[in-house]
Amino acid sequence: MEARRNTHREQDYCAATDYTQERTQILGELAERRRHARLSHHFSAKFCKVGLYSPVEGVTENVGPFGAFIKLNELHAFQLHDQIILTLFIPPSFSGQEKTIGLQGPARIIRLVGDNEGVAVKFSRPLKQFERTNNPRKQLD
Repeated sequence: MEARRNTHREQDYCAATDYTQERTQILGELAERRRHARLSHHFSAKFCKVGLYSPVEGVTENVGPFGAFIKLNELHAFQLHDQIILTLFIPPSFSGQEKTIGLQGPARIIRLVGDNEGVAVKFSRPLKQFERTNNPRKQLD
């Protein structure tokens, strides 16, 4: 009977340990996802993808050094893992430049949210390595 109680205690301990380890792993993954600060600012954005006749426009909800969430109306044009070229338009009031500048670089769609809500993108290289485009609107129109 004592052996049976010990077995149950060991099982309970193992289950609790597994739960704690799993919870710690999940919390660690969440912390990893949000390790970098996000800028909650509405920048205009354009997506170019092979096979699209014209760029799709959107507005950022938040931007971080390695990704962004962008609201757009043409969600149907994209699928999970699509490779895109993203241009973010930074206004003079934010950049301190005389004109709007574009920051352009490759990204991948990692999440599609709701009907016509938006997409989460992961930059293929850090945002600070995106190329500056001096005349971004003409380049993509």
